[in-house]
Amino acid sequence: MADLVTNKGKYECFTGDANLDAADLRYGLIKTAAPTADTNFRSDVTELTVAGYALQTLAGETVTEDDTNDFAYLDATDPVFTGLAAGETIIFGFLYRHVTVAADSPVYACHDVTDTATNGGNVTIQFATPANGGVLKGA
Repeated sequence: MADLVTNKGKYECFTGDANLDAADLRYGLIKTAAPTADTNFRSDVTELTVAGYALQTLAGETVTEDDTNDFAYLDATDPVFTGLAAGETIIFGFLYRHVTVAADSPVYACHDVTDTATNGGNVTIQFATPANGGVLKGA
């Protein structure tokens, strides 16, 4: 499966609720059940539960208009998940806007990652280069 922008993410971009410049954007990891475009909220995904897992607040966010390549994108520093205990496999990462609880926090995008077994080490999610759309691309 490829990366995807959720319908909720598209909706919030159109309504202005997304406000990617000012939102509390965070990143998490999914262990089972590949997401679909209908994945609306953080409570709709099955996150990792191993010791050491913590959602990562994005840092270094920039929203850029690329007139040369005819798209806009959100880029950020690649998140690092440290000390993930052994026992689960990461299959996707997801970008969401943190509200207060998982059921209210909209998922904007999901990234297909190489299946990675947790083993007590660190996992870095490498976002696409800005030329390829960064964390979130609007074409």
